[in-house]
Amino acid sequence: MTGAGKPFMIRLVPAAALALTVSAPLPAHAAGTGALPPILLPTYTCDSVRGDPGRTVLFGNCAASLGAVTNGDFTGEAVGVARQVPLRIKCTGGGTADVPGEVALQDCTQIG
Repeated sequence: MTGAGKPFMIRLVPAAALALTVSAPLPAHAAGTGALPPILLPTYTCDSVRGDPGRTVLFGNCAASLGAVTNGDFTGEAVGVARQVPLRIKCTGGGTADVPGEVALQDCTQIG
């Protein structure tokens, strides 16, 4: 990455966090109600994030867990987590993984 490109990416990180902001995180499950625990979804955890809810890119030092695809296209739901900003998203439109570099996720909503 060139020196001129690096500040551009830094400015995108806060914009992505703002675009995905909601008023409060959703609870994992209601305690004592007999509700089932949440379904465990493939999860990607990376250092940072850019983009918007339509197409969100997690990048830097990415790790895949719970059966997440590590290289190539995938369909279905996945969870994305950014380490450097307090962001957890659930995405329903699949995406493309190139772990450890980056993961592009489609149709995302913030969950925490």
